[in-house]
Amino acid sequence: MRDRMNRRRFLASVPLALLYVRTGQALAQAPAAAGLRVLADRRSFRFGSAIDLQNIKDPIAAEIYIDNVNSITPRNELKWSATEKRPGVFSFGSADRMVAFARKNNMRVYGHTLIWYRVPGWVSDITDAKTIQATMNRHIKQVVTRYKNSIDAWDVVNEPLEYDAPDLRDCVFRRLLGDDYIRMSFDMAHQANPGATLVLNETHLEKKSDVFEQKRARTLKIVEDLVAKKTPINAVGLQAHFRPGLDRVDPEGMGRFCAALKDMGVGVFITELDASCHFLNRDKAFTPASYAAIFSEVITVAAEHGDLKGVTVWGMSEKYGEPDEKATDPAAACTKRVNLYDENNAPRSAVDGIRRAIEAM
Repeated sequence: MRDRMNRRRFLASVPLALLYVRTGQALAQAPAAAGLRVLADRRSFRFGSAIDLQNIKDPIAAEIYIDNVNSITPRNELKWSATEKRPGVFSFGSADRMVAFARKNNMRVYGHTLIWYRVPGWVSDITDAKTIQATMNRHIKQVVTRYKNSIDAWDVVNEPLEYDAPDLRDCVFRRLLGDDYIRMSFDMAHQANPGATLVLNETHLEKKSDVFEQKRARTLKIVEDLVAKKTPINAVGLQAHFRPGLDRVDPEGMGRFCAALKDMGVGVFITELDASCHFLNRDKAFTPASYAAIFSEVITVAAEHGDLKGVTVWGMSEKYGEPDEKATDPAAACTKRVNLYDENNAPRSAVDGIRRAIEAM
């Protein structure tokens, strides 16, 4: 415990690096400072980012990924709506380009996602258990088997709980198969690739509130039941989408959660780490330097208390990001989610926060 406290004090005492690019010429290029990948590779630590096809096509955007990450998560290209828009008709062109980019640059690929409540209409329209089970099995088998030698980790079930409640979400899979659809999904993925790391991915497991504590408890119960049935679940994914001014990291609750998973032999990933500035008017003390503390703390808590398998941020540069859903809100302080680099490809304090967290592992 004393070692953990000393590490926390160390992280809090180190000043933020002066990483911001100052010249107009540099702003138009990829960041000149050494990226995070050198550190991650040196620590044999999986550090990745969500990526979009346009990032691969843009040489400056691509260089930011190459310089910073050793793992990529295709943001949309592996979702059901991209790979099987019509029953039994699979399309992998976009995902194949992602995998080729990763292979060319010696990166790992994290698969997102196999079973999620957001599916094409034809899946939602299925009305009997036998058909939905066969459809799930076909989809998982086709996708996972295709990338058996390319994708080593999968979000098997994504967001099984309601967003702001500890209740299992109503979806076509649960309506027809009951709660056991989660176990079935993991078994199917394991059969398709016995060597893959299989993950249950969920929201708000890092945050402070009574509801989110209940979500942690419900998630632990789901995992306990899966482990008891010898289901091949390897990790839980903590999405870690933060809303400064609204959310706070819960180091105690999150720490207990990660430790409980570790005791069951289940690891953790941080899978979608980013931030928002839509609620900053609620926290007058928040500054751009404060992002470092958020990114650093969530990684540090997971590393100290759980078996942390890797960290993925949900995008590298805001310059190439899509407008946030709240962009039209006149009270919003920004138009995009906050990533590691701003609209000018200048590094935010989050870069240094992540660097310090990985160095302290």
